[in-house]
Amino acid sequence: MSIDNPFFHRGAIRRAEEFHGREAEINQIVGLCRNGQSASIVGPRRIGKSSLLLQLGRLSTVAPSDNDRYKTIFALVDCQELGGSPPEEIYEALLTSVTDSAFAVGLNVESIQRPGTYRALDRALNAIVNAGISVVIILDEFELLAGNSRLTPYFFARLRGLTTKYGLAFLTASQRPLFAITADKEILSSPFFNIFVTLSLGLFAIDEALDLLKRRLEGTPIEFSANLDRHIISLVGTHPFFLHIAGYHAFNALVQEPEIIEADDCRWLDESVEIESESHLSYLWKILSVEEQYCLAIKDGPIDVLRQLEQQCLLLPDSGGYEYSCEMLRRFVRRQGVVGLVQVGPFVIDRKRHTVHANDIELGLTTSQFDLLVRLGQHSGQVVAGEDLEAAVWGDALLDDPDRLKTLIKRLRRAIEPYNHWIVSERGVGYALREPE
Repeated sequence: MSIDNPFFHRGAIRRAEEFHGREAEINQIVGLCRNGQSASIVGPRRIGKSSLLLQLGRLSTVAPSDNDRYKTIFALVDCQELGGSPPEEIYEALLTSVTDSAFAVGLNVESIQRPGTYRALDRALNAIVNAGISVVIILDEFELLAGNSRLTPYFFARLRGLTTKYGLAFLTASQRPLFAITADKEILSSPFFNIFVTLSLGLFAIDEALDLLKRRLEGTPIEFSANLDRHIISLVGTHPFFLHIAGYHAFNALVQEPEIIEADDCRWLDESVEIESESHLSYLWKILSVEEQYCLAIKDGPIDVLRQLEQQCLLLPDSGGYEYSCEMLRRFVRRQGVVGLVQVGPFVIDRKRHTVHANDIELGLTTSQFDLLVRLGQHSGQVVAGEDLEAAVWGDALLDDPDRLKTLIKRLRRAIEPYNHWIVSERGVGYALREPE
């Protein structure tokens, strides 16, 4: 018997009954917009911005008071199609969305002449507001509109004028703050960009994440154990996108092998989830600067960089420091090449700070021990000849001690316990840094 998988992660959630969580965010946004306050939602890719905006767009038919059948319409415009459009096409898109939203709540705006003009949009808004309805225009993927080279400060000034004239509110969504999504200083100086309250959209709370897993399984014969729930949260954190990926693969596995739910060790799930998540993690990594990559790898650095990584849902505050948002991300970062670091197994060797951590525990090494571990780490998995190791530590200095390398290896092993078995001897050849068999 075929069972439909209730977890999906290939696009925005378009059905109201499938939308989950974000109640606090929705209440805050609605409260601001219905009072005429424009807001900018900022959050990383795949955090659920479009799904949230679609859900907000459905609020037009909600009666906000006993006396009014409707009070506010939320008109959604996807800016993906407007990145290179002239003002006329954008005015028409705004007009179409506004009049369609008004029609959905029973208000039929009279036929508009010359729809691709600011004047047509102004007349439609005037008719809607005079009918006792306030308007919120939602602009998804707003960075594409803000970066449209065909738009002038005058265009954005006109949009700002609508907020003053009609109490209109704009709600934008973008991956980065408004000041960072346009390189045109003249555009950014438009008063339009000064009217927004910035709201960050981040990870689910743990209860919200666990409730998502539970609700998705309702109506199916599959149930996740508490042990599996805990493993999923540890593996992928509370990121909505990754939760759906993990839930999808866990569901498929339990359909095919129901007995696997009894396993105490849930690592059977990890490989399939990490393979599918790799492309998104790679995207997040590539858009980071070299400094951000370094700070993410060591979970430390300038506070402004750490806060940016937190806003990207990569790091979380923890006991005065920072931790990775999930185990899957930690593993991914450990596989990346990072300027200034050598990462091998449990070791993070920081050549900038001259420190070594093993599974987040700092190891106290002498300069010679540090240089030796760096050279072994640079050739991890490979045997490095004794002569090369001596050159890395002592250079051309001549010492009357034929056993100096053996002695240093012995001291290094003691210094890195309990990971001393990672240094493997190859008799007569040299040494290697690799996972013990």
